[in-house]
Amino acid sequence: MKKEIGSIFPLTNEEIHKAETSNSCLSNDLLYYSLCREALFDIALSLSDTNRIVLIPAYTCQTVITPFEEAGWKCEYYAIKKNLRIDIHHLLISIEKYNPALLIVHPYFGRELVISEENTLQLIANKGIRIVLDITQCLFSKKKYPFVSFITGSYRKWFPIPDGGFLLRSKESNPIKQPSVENKEFTEKEIAAMYLRGQYFNNGEQLTKDISIRLSKAADHYIDTNITPHRISKIAYNILSKQNVEHNQRQRFINYKYLFNNIKESKKITKVYDHFEEVTTAPLYFILYVEDRPTYQHLLAEDAIYAPIIWPVEDEKVLINDEIKYIYKHLLAIPCDQRYDIDDMERIVKITNKY
Repeated sequence: MKKEIGSIFPLTNEEIHKAETSNSCLSNDLLYYSLCREALFDIALSLSDTNRIVLIPAYTCQTVITPFEEAGWKCEYYAIKKNLRIDIHHLLISIEKYNPALLIVHPYFGRELVISEENTLQLIANKGIRIVLDITQCLFSKKKYPFVSFITGSYRKWFPIPDGGFLLRSKESNPIKQPSVENKEFTEKEIAAMYLRGQYFNNGEQLTKDISIRLSKAADHYIDTNITPHRISKIAYNILSKQNVEHNQRQRFINYKYLFNNIKESKKITKVYDHFEEVTTAPLYFILYVEDRPTYQHLLAEDAIYAPIIWPVEDEKVLINDEIKYIYKHLLAIPCDQRYDIDDMERIVKITNKY
């Protein structure tokens, strides 16, 4: 059986048992959630005395939008350029037009904010608008931004854990309590899916993989709506505390650099970033613009390489201009995480350069 690249992390019985029976301590500075969307929901609730208007990047995940909608907020959107930088002109116009209480900012795929973005966001914060920095795609970033009121993110795409998100708030922010109850129905489905995926990697039985996929989808369906803040599961907490973070970052950079240096651009495929040096912290994925994305995905899948669409459009309100439409239609995420090495990246390059 050919080694799969992409999809969910596997877990073994031994890893599950060890995580269930050990006790670990993580940072006391953070609030730990089962899901990042639950942290966003708590932020919305903590600001219920405002006008409850949030300004969100038009290129975003539905899980960023839903928490605010469920909390009774109005969601508006500002433009992101094709190079995944903030359209500063449109952002400032949107600030004046909507006067939001809250602004969401995404640094995308390993690239931190640049000076022009920082200066603009500082001006916005000076108006009394609170800023949420979602670092899910730049999880290991150490850069400090004084204008930020909340920092949030998800661990689930980075580590072999069933759940996990976090929230760090400024001292000036309204108090938010650490959730006390785990989301057991969700995490049990995810753990079972991860365990079966590991079994599939060992036995190659397609039925095992199919059940794993169904369980994972059932877990995702369970959390799609009716958001309730939950504490990160004990299993995820304990696994997370034992991760080799330095190795994770180093291997992602090695894999990313190989893809960046060896994938040849063409009329069908272009890199989103012009220079490798733009990626300053470990990236979640290597990203490409693909003219015929379904065909390219199919070619990769034939070689057991599964490249996700980050993100599918669930609400067409985000499609505010042609650049945003292009991003949603053509951007594809290539796995480059710590599970893989240069041999795996060579498979991706070979298929891509023949496409």
